[in-house]
Amino acid sequence: MELKFVIPNMEKTFGNLEFAGEDKVVQRRINGRLTVLSRSYNLYSDVQRADD
Repeated sequence: MELKFVIPNMEKTFGNLEFAGEDKVVQRRINGRLTVLSRSYNLYSDVQRADD
């Protein structure tokens, strides 16, 4: 049997996630208008800590 992917237990892996603000927005001009191609956000977790 081949293992194709693993689904983590969200609560044990990340704990409570809290919105910490917007990070990067990638925009491109398409037909004369700015269009958002991607957007990323910062999240805080009470289980995983950032390296400071």
